[in-house]
Amino acid sequence: MSKFAVTNANTGEVEEEFASVAKEDIPGYIDRAHEAHLAWKETPLHERGAILRKFADLVDANADEMTDIIGREMGKVKKQGLGEVDKVARTARWMADNAETHLAPTHLAAAGAASSYVRHQPLGVLLGIMPWNFPYNQIARFVLPNLMVGNAIIMKQASICPKSSQYFEDLLTEAGLPKGVYQNIYLDSSHAEEVLKDFRVKGFSLTGSEGAGASVASIAAKYYKRAVLELGGNDPAVVLDSKDVPALAKKLVGLRLANAGQVCTSPKRMIVVDDLYDEFLAEAVKAAEATKVSTYDDPDVGMGPVSSEGARDEIVAMIEKAVADGATLHTGGKKLDRPGWFMSPAVISDIDPKSDLGCNELFGPAVMVYRAKDEEDALRLANDTEYGLMSSVWTDDLEKGQQFGAKINAGMTLINSHMESGPEYPFGGINRSGYGRENAQWAFQAFTNEHLIRVHA
Repeated sequence: MSKFAVTNANTGEVEEEFASVAKEDIPGYIDRAHEAHLAWKETPLHERGAILRKFADLVDANADEMTDIIGREMGKVKKQGLGEVDKVARTARWMADNAETHLAPTHLAAAGAASSYVRHQPLGVLLGIMPWNFPYNQIARFVLPNLMVGNAIIMKQASICPKSSQYFEDLLTEAGLPKGVYQNIYLDSSHAEEVLKDFRVKGFSLTGSEGAGASVASIAAKYYKRAVLELGGNDPAVVLDSKDVPALAKKLVGLRLANAGQVCTSPKRMIVVDDLYDEFLAEAVKAAEATKVSTYDDPDVGMGPVSSEGARDEIVAMIEKAVADGATLHTGGKKLDRPGWFMSPAVISDIDPKSDLGCNELFGPAVMVYRAKDEEDALRLANDTEYGLMSSVWTDDLEKGQQFGAKINAGMTLINSHMESGPEYPFGGINRSGYGRENAQWAFQAFTNEHLIRVHA
C-alpha cells in the first residue's frame, strides 16, 4: 500500500501526509477525465497554447516556492531545483510554440487517389506514472505536449512527492486549464490496473524502475494500451583523450553527484583509456572528497541528501557488496551520522563488469571508474550492458568523438557533454532502458491516432 507523505529528506521528519484514493473512487477520476477530454480536444490549438504560456509564467513566478517543496520532499539542492523549474517553463513555451507545426496534417503522395494525408488526432485519457527524482520535469515532459495534442491526463506521482504533484495541477488550473483535463491522483501502485482496464484510458507513460515498468507494461498489454517507458540506465562516459584531465575529472564527478546521483542519465560508468586512467582516478577522488554534503538550502552545498532512508541504505549496501565482490572503494560510500538521509559520495574502481554493480544501475552518489586498454576496449566496455539510455564521449577530436559515439548502443549520445535534455530534441532509450521517445516532435505523436485520410474523386 502506497503511503503518500512529505518526509523531509534533510531532517528525516514526516511533515505532511495525504490519503490514498480509495479503489471505488477511481472510476470517478476517469469519468471526469473522459468528459473533459471530449471538450478539450475541440478547443482550438491557439487557446491550448495560451494556457501553457500562462502556466509557464506562473512557474517562473513561483520558482522559489516550487524548489523549496522538492528540496524538502526529496532533497534536491536549490540551484538544481531552480534549473529544473526553469526547464518546465521552457518546455511549456516550446510545446505551445511548436504544436501547430508538428500536429499539422502530414501530406503523402496521392498514390492513385486525389489526395492522401494523415491527421494526428488525440487518443483520449492517458495515465502518467512518474518518479521522484525530477518531480516537476518528469511530469512536464509527458504532460505538456499531450495537453497540446488534446489528450487528458491522470497523473500518479511518486508517493514521496505528493505536495509538488498537486502544486503542478494547481498551477495548470490557475493558468486556465479546464477541470478534469489534468488530475493529480494519490493512486496506490497496486491499483494501476483499475485505471488501465477502462476502455476510455488509451495509454500510459512510466518513468521508473525496471520492475515497475515490466509490471505496468504487462497490464497495458493485457488491455491493448499504448506505452512509453523510461527505465533508467547504466550510462557510459568514455574518456578517449583530454588536454586537461583534472578539469575533466572534476566536471564528470560533478555531473555524477548532481541530484545525489539519482538521475537516469547520470554518467554511471566512467570508462577511461589506460594512459589517462591513473590521473583521472586520483583527480576523481579529490573532487568527490571536496564536495560539501549538506542540506538543500545551504548556499555552499555540493550534494544534498538521498531521497529517502530506504534509498540511501540500498545504495550503501550495494557499494558494500561491490567491495565484497572485489571492487576497490577509494573514498566515501558511508552513511553520515546526522539527521536526514545523507551519505558520503563514493569513488569505486576495479569493478567486474559481470558483477551486480557492473551489470545493474546504482541510483546514487557513486563515481565508478573503469580502465580501458585502448579505444577498442573502451567501446567494448561501453556496449557491455543490457541498458541503453544516454552515453557520452569525451575527446578533443570532434570527428573521432562522433565516429566513436555512433558505435555506442544507446538512445542518446553526447560528445563532450552528458546529462542534457530539452524540449527541442528527443529523449529515450533502448533495451532495458525502455522504449518510446519524449520531447520534440516525438512527444506530440507518441499518443496520437495517426489517422489516414485518402480522397478519391
